[in-house]
Amino acid sequence: MEESAEWELFTDRFNAGQYVECVLPLEQLWFAGRDDFYKGLIRLCVALNQLRLGLVTSPRFLLQTAHELLGPYDPAHHGIDVQSLRALIRQCLAEIPADLETGQGTVDVAALPAVRLRSRAAG
Repeated sequence: MEESAEWELFTDRFNAGQYVECVLPLEQLWFAGRDDFYKGLIRLCVALNQLRLGLVTSPRFLLQTAHELLGPYDPAHHGIDVQSLRALIRQCLAEIPADLETGQGTVDVAALPAVRLRSRAAG
């Protein structure tokens, strides 16, 4: 599968909220170049899926590291508005109480901001 097809598959699935299905095309892209951009997106997808499953501790870590990994690509990369995506990650982190750990409770997933990939117009 060529990069553009993998990327399109990923973005379509991500915007549909199919986070588990996002990982394989992202991993294929990541293995091709070991790019931290893809690694950050993989961590974001896994975190969002884990939050849906009721986990808290791992998603908090994954969101934090996704935010850091995507930082060098701010404000935009690969047609994605990375600046807005990182802001959404910060909003998700703000909804996870710092003292809450997996097994002690869950996060209201409905309270999380809708995370979608937005394109950034060339400016």
